[in-house]
Amino acid sequence: MSVSIRNIIDISLIIIFYAGFQGGKYFLNNRMQELGFAITISLFIYCAIRLAHSQIKIKWAWWFWSAPMFILYLMISASVSFSLLADTAIAPSFFGTREFLIIILTPTIYFIYKLGYEIERLERIFVISLIIIVLNYLFHYFRLDLPSTYFSSGYTSYLVTYDEWRGYRLKPPLIALVIITLFTGFRICQNDGLLKNIFLIILACIIGYIWYLVKARSQMATIVLAVFIYPIFFSRPRRINLFILVAPLILLSIIALGSALVDKFMTAEGSEVRAHSYNIAFEGIHERPFFGHGQSSAYSKTYQDLYGKKFFPTDLGIVGITFKYGLIGAFIYLFFNFYIFHRLMRVNWYYRHINKRHNLVIWSLLVLSIAITINLLLNPVLAMMQGLTFASFAIGLTACYHDKYKDL
Repeated sequence: MSVSIRNIIDISLIIIFYAGFQGGKYFLNNRMQELGFAITISLFIYCAIRLAHSQIKIKWAWWFWSAPMFILYLMISASVSFSLLADTAIAPSFFGTREFLIIILTPTIYFIYKLGYEIERLERIFVISLIIIVLNYLFHYFRLDLPSTYFSSGYTSYLVTYDEWRGYRLKPPLIALVIITLFTGFRICQNDGLLKNIFLIILACIIGYIWYLVKARSQMATIVLAVFIYPIFFSRPRRINLFILVAPLILLSIIALGSALVDKFMTAEGSEVRAHSYNIAFEGIHERPFFGHGQSSAYSKTYQDLYGKKFFPTDLGIVGITFKYGLIGAFIYLFFNFYIFHRLMRVNWYYRHINKRHNLVIWSLLVLSIAITINLLLNPVLAMMQGLTFASFAIGLTACYHDKYKDL
């Protein structure tokens, strides 16, 4: 692979990660997302053609067809389901599911690796992209007039939240923020030289300030818990035995605390709306159990038109996923949640065994995967654009390591 092609891929990946982790949602009505899709698909087709005409051994048919066919299933099933439910045209709902297009990033990453793009370079570009995204967030936080944006009627009004304790807040690119937080926190403990350490300290201060602005207490608590869980249960293969040993106790504790947490959850502010939404969701699952209710669209009908202004399935965790995509969709979600976690854990183990140190990108992704699993029932991260980008990158990156380490 020539230097010029590598540079073009570098820039393309930065734009893809920037769009995928929603760095562009603060301007132009998030049209950066469409640019990210276009670049991802173009890069996928270019690399597929190059590989098809090369002598490189690869399961080309599998890597070329599996992701597009999976995306088509998700987009068609969700749009047809909602069209039948609401008696609307399929096209608006079909385009409403376009976030699934980012899944094409998985084979794209594997293709560029097979064409000679180094894994280390990919990880470096990934980290640079995350830094750009968090700095971009800080810029737009001070650029936007948050109170005026909150009361406006445009797309960005949905990006500002308000409560009495935390005031007006701009929704952050949370997945990117968590990954760069974990990466910087680990990297700053290493001796990388004076200039790099100064840069890391400055970056850590900026990240800390963003967390102060966001005031996302539950997310921070989940990340801290995941960091502590990792060395106890998942840092080495032998630790899995300990996890299996205590798993029944953990399950019993969850059951014992479950009723108390549900009571607290349902008596908190907005509990009546929340309880009503869950009732609607459970009734909907009973009525359409397999394929769910599908994807609504602002250009035809929304769930708010059908079930009330305060009904949002994405706020209902795994129940909302089952409501939208049915039991089949819920199974797919759970499968990929644990599949990604398993792949990252194995690559982390093998990398440490071979290189006698952590790979900070893999470690950060693994800890994030642990956090997502902890919050599995309440927050369906992997069904949203940022989560889909994380999942696609994680599977693609681990596929590269599986190819590099044949014994993995």
